Amino acid sequence: MLFIIPGVVAYILNKYAQNHPDWAEQYSRSVYPVLSNAVGFLPSLVKFSVGEWLVVLVLLFLLLYIFYYVRKVIISKGTRRMEVYRGVIGIVAMGSMIYFCFTVLSGLNYHRDSFLSYTDYPEEKYSVAELAELCQSLADDMRLVRAELREDTDLLVQVPDDFDYYAQHSVLSLQMLSKQYPVLERSLYSAPKPVMMSKLMSQAGIAGIFFPFTLESNINVDMPGFMIPVAMTHELAHQCGFMQEDEVGFISYLACTQQDEPTFLYSGLFLAFDYSISALEKVDPDKALEIKSSLSQQVQQDRMQNEQYWGKYKGIVSNVSKRVNDVYLKANNQTDGVNSYNKMVNLLLAEQRYKLSRTAMTLSEKN
Repeated sequence: MLFIIPGVVAYILNKYAQNHPDWAEQYSRSVYPVLSNAVGFLPSLVKFSVGEWLVVLVLLFLLLYIFYYVRKVIISKGTRRMEVYRGVIGIVAMGSMIYFCFTVLSGLNYHRDSFLSYTDYPEEKYSVAELAELCQSLADDMRLVRAELREDTDLLVQVPDDFDYYAQHSVLSLQMLSKQYPVLERSLYSAPKPVMMSKLMSQAGIAGIFFPFTLESNINVDMPGFMIPVAMTHELAHQCGFMQEDEVGFISYLACTQQDEPTFLYSGLFLAFDYSISALEKVDPDKALEIKSSLSQQVQQDRMQNEQYWGKYKGIVSNVSKRVNDVYLKANNQTDGVNSYNKMVNLLLAEQRYKLSRTAMTLSEKN
C-alpha cells in the first residue's frame, strides 16, 4: 500500500504544475537536469538501448506475475478473494511507481514555459502568402543541399558506420544550438541509440522514442536513412526538457541547420518542408502543387520513397499506435494530440517573419 503513495504525490505535482507553469519552469531548469543526469549517466555509457531491454524485461515480468496470481486464484479455495486483492494491489503499486518516475523525469516538463519564450520570434497569426513563401524557400534550400549529395546517392541506404557518425553529430548540433539558446544546454547529452526492434517501430509508425526512465533517445534504424538525423535531434531535444511536440520538432530543425554537413541540413529541411507543404495543401492546393512540381527530380524521388516506406506499414498496428499516442499527448497537456506535430509550422513561420524583419531593419539602417 505504501508504494501507492508516490503515485498520489505524482498526481498532485502534475496538477500543481499545470496551474503553476512558473513553478514547472523552475523545476525543469533546476531539479530536472540533476535528476536526469543521475539517471541517464550509466545508460549513456553503453551503445545499446537499455530502455529497449528494460521494456522487454518488464513485459516478461508482468506476464509471469499475472500467470502466478491466476494460478494462485485457481488453486486457492478459501482465500481466492485475498489473492485477487493482492494481485490487483501489486499491479496498482507498480503502476504508481512507474507514474511517479515518469512524472519527475518527464511529465512535469509538459507544463513548463514555451520554447518560444526563449526566442525573439513573435507569436502571431500568419497569412497564406507567408506560408507559401516558407514552402518555396524550403524547396529552394532542399534543391541546393540535395545537389551536394550527388544525384546517384541513394539516401535510403545506410552503411554500418553511419549511425555512430549521425549520433555524434546530432549531439554536436544540440551543443552548437545551446550556444544560441542556453536553455538547451546540458552537461550530459546521452547519444542516440539504435533499436533492435526497429521493424516493430516502423509498423507502429514511429521514428524515435524518448525513454524517460533511462534518459535515452531510441532511434528506428530501419526507416529511410536521411530521416535519422532529424529523428535524433528530435529525441535529444526531449532530453533537454522540452516535451511539446511542435517545439521539439522546431528545435530539431534548428539543430540540423547548425552544421554545414549536407545530410543533416537535408534531413531538417525535409521534415520542415513536409509539414509546411501539408499545411499549404489545406489552404491553397494549387500553390502547393506548383511548389512540389518545382522540386528537383532527386528531392521528388526522396519524397516518394519516404512515402512508400511508411505507406507499406499502414494498418491496424499503426492506427492503434497513433490513437495511443493521441491519448498520451492529450493526457499530458497537449490538447491537439497527434496534431501537435503539425503546429511546428507556426514556429517556422515565426522564424521566417523574424528573419525578414531583421533583414529589413538592416537595410533601412544602411540607407
